[in-house]
Amino acid sequence: MRLFRPLSALSAILLAGSCVSAPSNDDLRNALFSNGRPAEAQAYGDFLVARFAAMTNDPETAAEYYAAAIDTAPEKSGIAERAVFSALLAGDYETAVGLAKRASQVGSEATLVRLTLGVDAMVRGKEDEATPYLDETKYGPFNEVIARGLSAWRIADKDGADAAEAYLRSGLSGDANLDSATLYMMGLLQMAEKDDAAALATFETLWDSGARLAVGVHAHAQLLVAGGQRDRALEILQTFRDDIGQNAGLDALRADVLAGRKIKPTRLTTREGAALAVYVPAAALMMQTDDDLSGVYFVLALALDPNLQVARSLWGQSLDNAGRREEAVAVLSRIPDKSEFYATARGQMAWALRREGRNQEAIAVAGEALQHSPDRGLKIQLADLFRSLDRDDEAEHLLSEVIAEDASAGRQDWRVIYARGTTLEQTDRWPQAEADLKTALALQPENASILNYLGYAYIDRGLNYDAALNMISRAVELEPQSGYIVDSLGWAHYRMGRYELATRFLERAVELSPSVSLLNDHLGDAYWQMGRKTEARFQWQRALKLDPSPEDKARIEAKMTSGPEAVLLKKAESDTSTALAVARRN
Repeated sequence: MRLFRPLSALSAILLAGSCVSAPSNDDLRNALFSNGRPAEAQAYGDFLVARFAAMTNDPETAAEYYAAAIDTAPEKSGIAERAVFSALLAGDYETAVGLAKRASQVGSEATLVRLTLGVDAMVRGKEDEATPYLDETKYGPFNEVIARGLSAWRIADKDGADAAEAYLRSGLSGDANLDSATLYMMGLLQMAEKDDAAALATFETLWDSGARLAVGVHAHAQLLVAGGQRDRALEILQTFRDDIGQNAGLDALRADVLAGRKIKPTRLTTREGAALAVYVPAAALMMQTDDDLSGVYFVLALALDPNLQVARSLWGQSLDNAGRREEAVAVLSRIPDKSEFYATARGQMAWALRREGRNQEAIAVAGEALQHSPDRGLKIQLADLFRSLDRDDEAEHLLSEVIAEDASAGRQDWRVIYARGTTLEQTDRWPQAEADLKTALALQPENASILNYLGYAYIDRGLNYDAALNMISRAVELEPQSGYIVDSLGWAHYRMGRYELATRFLERAVELSPSVSLLNDHLGDAYWQMGRKTEARFQWQRALKLDPSPEDKARIEAKMTSGPEAVLLKKAESDTSTALAVARRN
C-alpha cells in the first residue's frame, strides 16, 4: 500500500479535540459548590475546574483557576506550578511571570517556576538576579541544558567567553543529543565574542559527528563564507537540505551566497543568545512529541528575543499539532512579511485551516502569500494542499515549476521529483510518472517510500514483477514496522498468486496497522483465496467499520453479499487510486 505524505516538512496531521457537549468551566465550578462555600472547598472547586480546562485543551482558563486556588489550597506550591505551566502554554508570558513570583512566595522550588523567574531577570537586564534561579543542579536533564545555556550567556556577559566555555564544558554529560545542544551554544558564544577560529572548530566537530541543527549550520556557513570557504559553505547547506529538508533561514543564506552578497557573521547579544539557549532544546523536544509542550519554552524564548521568528514558526506548529488551530493561525500571522520565515508561516497557516476543513480559506492564504513572494517552499506547501484535496493537476503544475527552477540552479531535489511522480501516477500518466519515480530512486536508492511506491505501481500494473518484488522486499528491510509497506509486499505476492505467502505478510501488516481499512480488506481477500471464507468475511466487516472511502465501501459490501469473484477484477483495476485515497486520510 502506498502512503500519501505531505512533502512539506511541517505538515503532519495530528488531531486533538474535546467533546462539544461538555459543560463550560463556569458551569462546572458552580455545579460543584454553592456560593458561601469554605475557602478550602472553593480552592478544590477551582482546582477541579482548572484540571478540566487543562484536559480539554483550554490552558488560558486552566491558568485562571489554578491562580485562584493558590492562596487557599493546602498544596500551594504544586498548584502554583500548574498555574505557571498553564499560563505559558496559553502564551501569556506576563501572567506566567506574575504567577511564578507568587509561587516563589509560597515556597515553590519547581523547575518551571525557577526557570521562568530566571528568564524574567534576563529579560529585564538583571542577569545577576537570574543566578540563584539557574542553579543547574536543581534541574532535570532537559531543563538543565536550558538553565546551563542561560547561565553561560550570563557568565560570558560578566566574565568573558573563556569562563563561559569552561562552564559549558563542565556540564557535558555524555548524552549525544544533550551535549550537541550544549556545544552548539558554545560555538555561538565563541562567535559572539569574535573568536571565529574556535567557533569554526566547534561547528566542524559537530558537523562531523552528524549533528544537524539549523541555527548552528547557519552560523557555521556564515563563518565559512567570511573565511573564504564559499564552496564548503554551499556544500554543508546542500547536505543539510538533502539530509533534513528545506529550511527558510538556510535557503535565504544560500541564495545570498550564490548571489555573491557579502556575508557578515551574526554576533549575538546576551539576550539573543539566551533566547537560543531556550529555543534549541525546545525545537528538539518538538520534533520528538506530538503535543504543545514545547510551546511553553518557545514563549520563554520569544520573551528574551521577540524577533526570533523561527521560534514563533515552531510555536505555531506545536499549537497546530495539539489541535489548537485558531491559536496557531493567530501566532503564525504575527510573523512579518519581511521575515525569511513568512512564507513558511503562511504555508503552516494554510495547513492549519485545511485540517479544520476550511479548504478554500487554506488555498486563499497560500495563494495570496505566493503572489506576495514566489517562494519555493510555499509552492511546495500549496502543491501539498492540492494533492490532499485530489486537485492533482494543479499540484503537478506547481511541482513542475519547482523542478524547472531547481534545474536552472543546477540541482535536483528527490522529494519534489518523487512527489510529482506520485501525482502523475494518480492521474494515469504512467510513462512520465515512472520516469520521475526512477529518477527519485536513483537519487535516493535506499529510500523505503520510493522503493515501496514504485514497486507497488509495477505490481498493480502487472509489470516487472521480479524487480518490483525486490524493491518492496528491500523497503520492508528498511522499515519493517511500517504496516503500509508490509502490506505492499503481501499484496505483491497476492497478485502473483502466492496466496499462502501473501497471507503471512498481510496478517503482519494488519498487526502493525490494525485501524487501516484497506489493509484489512486485502487480508480478507487473501483469506478467501485460502478457503478461509468465514475469516475473510470477518476482515471485510472490520474494514467496513474503519471509515473506508465510498468506493471502497461499495466494493466491500458487494463482496459481502455476492462473493468476491464478481468484483475482484474491478478491484485490481481500482486499487491504485484506492490505496492513495486511504493513505491520504491517514
